[in-house]
This record gives sequence, structure tokens and C-alpha cells, in this order.
Amino acid sequence: MNYTEKLVAEKSLKDDILCYWQMKGDIDEAVGINSRYLPKGQNLLIFNYGRDIEYMEATKFMYLNPRVIIVPAFATSRIINQKGKIDLFGISFIGDGLYKLMRLPMTKLVNHLTEDLRQKYENLHSELDGLDFPQKAIVAEKFLTDNINQNLNSPPLQQAIKAIHQTKGKITIGDIAKKVYVSERQLQRLFKTRIGISPKVYCKIIRVNNYIDFILSKDESVNWMELVVEYDYHDQPHLINEVKSIAKLSPKKLQSYRDTLYHRYTNE
Repeated sequence: MNYTEKLVAEKSLKDDILCYWQMKGDIDEAVGINSRYLPKGQNLLIFNYGRDIEYMEATKFMYLNPRVIIVPAFATSRIINQKGKIDLFGISFIGDGLYKLMRLPMTKLVNHLTEDLRQKYENLHSELDGLDFPQKAIVAEKFLTDNINQNLNSPPLQQAIKAIHQTKGKITIGDIAKKVYVSERQLQRLFKTRIGISPKVYCKIIRVNNYIDFILSKDESVNWMELVVEYDYHDQPHLINEVKSIAKLSPKKLQSYRDTLYHRYTNE
């Protein structure tokens, strides 16, 4: 499996888009490969030019059709099965970039799409077909520049996300609300509407991703007490259970895998 990515170049998109990426390869038709994807607090728009993806467990992934897939932010790891020809081109959104592109709350995006919106992304799929990865990224970036509505910016949400990342998720919802001058209820609504998960879950995802980065950077055994102290936990089991709640794998098991942008791990 070959994976390629390109960070967004257009300055006006840097608060909304992390990167464009491509996954290509040929996998055994009979068995395929089961893969575990860990949440990053990002939304994805994926264009599929290969074999249909099979889901191994219930997800919030939504098909516009088998070729165009919207992946709202999810709270725990997902397992999918890929087999045969793999040819995916994806856009990784950060913050509420997907909301500003689709101009719909995440709940409506998952459950209700107009025919016009559906057709718009089917047309983009056709426009990208046959292009190489650099060309796809150029076409996608032009499309996003033309279609993301910057008038839908939410300074409180952007400030809240910044505060969460600066603290590596070690911040209470009350403290975030005070910092961005909104009520906790308003903060909950902003995250659920624009990203698809609560601020509490978003904080947990950021914390766990920081744990995982730490774990996977170590060649030797992890010093758990170092992590417990760093993230203000009462004890080691509390921290380990939080990793399991997101990854559905123990930290020890995660050490046997290595990181990619989407934390892709073969499921055993």
C-alpha cells in the first residue's frame, strides 16, 4: 500500500484543511486487510476510485454514493476491510472546515443531503478521475478555495480549538468557555454542530493522540509514571483506560505499531 500526502498550500485554507492524501495499492481479493483508524478530531472527504470499502463495525461514515464518502469526526477507532484495487484520494479537514464547505450542521450532513449537493460532489469525483496525485491536489484546492464560506467563521470555536491543542487536551470545558467568552452550553452546541463531537470528546481525542505520539516515539519501554504526572492523572490505570476508550487497544499493543497521519494499524 502506497500512501502520499501534501499539506495545504493556499494560505486562506490553512485554518480549515490539513492536507490532501492518496492511498493506492492492490490487496489480496479473498481476505483483504483489516485496518484500525484512530480518531483525530478531523472530518474527511474521500473520493474512491478502487474497490468498495467494507466496514467491520457500525460507523457514522456516510456514503454520498459508493465513490464519495464523508467521514464526520468520530469518537472511537473504526475497523474497515480493504481488498482488491485500492485507490483513494482524500481531503482532511480541521476545525469546522467541512461545515464551512457543506454549509450544513454535522447532524444534517450525516442524515439529509439535497440532490444538488450530492450532484456537486459526484461532479468533482468525475473531474478528479484520471488525474495524478499532484493534479488532484491542485483541482481540489481550487474547488475548496471557491466553495468554503469564510463568512461562516466562528472565532469562539477557533479559539477553543487553539486552547485545547496548546494544552494537549488538558483543560476543562468550563475553562475553555471562560477563555472564549461563551457559555458551556454554547460551546457544546458549536462543537456538535460544526465538528460533530462534543468539546469533552475532542479534548480526550487530543490527549490520547498526544499519548500515542509519546508511546510510538519510544524504542524502549514507556515510563508510565512520566505520562501520569505529565497529564495530571491519579494513577496509571486511569490513563490506560482512556487510551483504550479511544483506540480500543491497550497502550502496550499500540507500541507494536507505527504511526501514520491517520494512525493506520493492522487489526489482529
